[in-house]
Amino acid sequence: MADSSEFPARSGPWIKTSQWARQQEGVVERRQLHKLGISDKQITTGEKNGNLHRLYPGVWAVGHRSVSPLGNLIGALLSCGGESFLSHRTAAALHGLRQINVRAIDVTVVGRNAPRRDGLTLHCTARKPAGGEIRTRGLLRFSSVPRMLIELAASERVPELERLITQAVRRRLLDPDAVERALQRHARRPGVGALKQALGRYRPQPDRKSELERAFDAWLPQHPEIPEPLRNVHIDGWEVDCWWPEQKVVLELDGRPYHVAVTDMERDRIKDTKLQRNGIKPMRVTDARWEHDRRGVHDDLMSLLELG
Repeated sequence: MADSSEFPARSGPWIKTSQWARQQEGVVERRQLHKLGISDKQITTGEKNGNLHRLYPGVWAVGHRSVSPLGNLIGALLSCGGESFLSHRTAAALHGLRQINVRAIDVTVVGRNAPRRDGLTLHCTARKPAGGEIRTRGLLRFSSVPRMLIELAASERVPELERLITQAVRRRLLDPDAVERALQRHARRPGVGALKQALGRYRPQPDRKSELERAFDAWLPQHPEIPEPLRNVHIDGWEVDCWWPEQKVVLELDGRPYHVAVTDMERDRIKDTKLQRNGIKPMRVTDARWEHDRRGVHDDLMSLLELG
């Protein structure tokens, strides 16, 4: 390390510090400064002369106090150690489901005791997160969507959990299989029951029927003008919900307001195209339309059956 307890803004150590900080949105941590040959005494001097501005314990903004939100998040991780990751509401923000709040950054550290960090909300996990539970973006590490939902389940109300889930689905971030695996791994965590309630329409039903399918089954007998369809029939290798063979009409009941995964959407489009190639008219109904336009569903279905 350099002998002098002071270094001017244009000295070698300061130039190297500025270069390193530019790669990290303007922030550096103590171990990095030590690698650059800067002693703790020089760090104290840097704070006094305005070269370094303390952001979190062991982390400084270089040259000025103004740090971007990304810089604050990077600084929070640097302050908490290599295995730490952004979690809870901060992870939700990084997935685009909330606004980033740099005054209330959630960080989870691996271990039984979390260090005190002014300006940060720290959480502990005794075990390292399972594979796939941590996402990375540049220098950021943060909880996956399933893990984030489980983290928030203990503190958020069901309506907020439902809002987060709906937004995640709209952004195509919710993988049902990953959610089920996460629920199994964290079955004993507080709030998992509330999360399962909020996830209700996106989880597999015991009888493999969605709420929409059950609602349609109850509605159909009230309309004798609609012939009884065949159910869960395979046509050219594709399973369809309702099939009128004489009229060559298929009704698919998409019992979620938005498809959960991109692969679901692509599979449905391929299925519809294959059916049309066989001269079959497919019709899709989401539970959102069923709720708000049941009369329109009736009229469209009748028109297709009459055309057939």
